[in-house]
Amino acid sequence: RVGEEPLCVSWQAVGTEGRWTPLGCTRVGGDAFHSICTCTHFSTFAILMAIRPITESFALTVVTYVGMSVSLVCLFLAIVTFLLCRSLWSVSVTLHLQLSICLFA
Repeated sequence: RVGEEPLCVSWQAVGTEGRWTPLGCTRVGGDAFHSICTCTHFSTFAILMAIRPITESFALTVVTYVGMSVSLVCLFLAIVTFLLCRSLWSVSVTLHLQLSICLFA
């Protein structure tokens, strides 16, 4: 279908921001699973698959918020457990505590 083919693009810096642009990049081959792009300059490159805006699903939004909430609660409980169980204190527990704090943040 039109508009659903992969688009070869490069990153164009515009002031302090940037955008993806197809200028200088062309898709020269490939199939439904692979793409071959050629560009006339050095930059950061990508292949965009969804050119049109993607509509958000209500169910996906609910699953995302519920999953994040459960994850944050579990990470908080893990942090509290690591801090309160001084009898199990070791390098491994310290590393797990720091990982939990990073994930929570």
